[in-house]
Amino acid sequence: MRRITFWYSSKPLSDDFYNACLDLTPLVEPINIQGAYLDLTGCRINREQIRRLGSCAKGYIRIGMAAGRLAARIAAVTTGLPSSTRPKDYRLHSWAEGKLIEILPQREAPFLASLPLECFYLLKPAQIKKLHRAGFSCIGDMAVLPSYELVRMLGEEGLYISNLARGIDHTPVMGLYPPSRMLYQLNFESALDNKLSLQQILHQAATQLAAQLRHKNFVCQQISLELQLGPYKDQAQRSLQAGSQEEQFLRHVLEGLSKTIMARYDTDYQISGLTIILDQLTPLSWCQPDLFSYRSISSAEEKPRLDHALVRLENRFPGFLTRGIAIDRREQVLALWDPWRAESP
Repeated sequence: MRRITFWYSSKPLSDDFYNACLDLTPLVEPINIQGAYLDLTGCRINREQIRRLGSCAKGYIRIGMAAGRLAARIAAVTTGLPSSTRPKDYRLHSWAEGKLIEILPQREAPFLASLPLECFYLLKPAQIKKLHRAGFSCIGDMAVLPSYELVRMLGEEGLYISNLARGIDHTPVMGLYPPSRMLYQLNFESALDNKLSLQQILHQAATQLAAQLRHKNFVCQQISLELQLGPYKDQAQRSLQAGSQEEQFLRHVLEGLSKTIMARYDTDYQISGLTIILDQLTPLSWCQPDLFSYRSISSAEEKPRLDHALVRLENRFPGFLTRGIAIDRREQVLALWDPWRAESP
């Protein structure tokens, strides 16, 4: 079962706090200067260790702990939680420098039910106004409504919002600290048994990672994919000399890496987890090409330029390119496509 925590401090979170978090988990996702998500799933941590970590924040800290991101964040930032639900829905642990609100297992939906719509931070003001006009006052009103009704009222987001209101939240915490790399990790309660499911998950991961790269105005120059295949854990990676932040490009690369890993095994093992690492992140910069000056290319420069172009094509179309015979003469190369072209003497 997942253990997601959201840490909200009265003062900006420092690098000392984030470095202390990395000692517990690599999945540290800063949201703003005062808030951050930590995925503590599988970590052996007690309340005393949480207190010591909270002391690194150098301010009053409010911590929400739940199985999903939404419930953890609402528990941390919402003041005046209904006391009537506390004995059966969550536990409250307080000390001088902070407070921990721990939502009990399988109690996310009851915990959210009595909270007003304004606590559901993913709703836009226009959506809250529309729901109020329809007679909705709390999150539980959305949970009891059929999903298609929320889709009709709120558009495509309605299905996602409906699941969150019911306590169904599988959104992963990404590792965005340190800023030089991104980490995306998923562990499946029921192993994947077909390639179509893996492809859909990789597409969803590419969408979220590309959005983060665009938000930070970064490009990644190395992508690594690690799959947990039954008893085995295998990894493949690809270097991107030019770097990229395009969603479609990330999809192609991740699909190619997954095929590379799966091709190493004769048996089709079920996938129980995956980890994606975007490394060597650099700021995106633009330069204007000079289209009018001519500079001759020496033979020493020609091969590295050709190799660079072939690497970029391979990254763009993984698994579709093969190298042929190296031919120097232009007419011989053109004769490969035009059989009627006569070779020059």
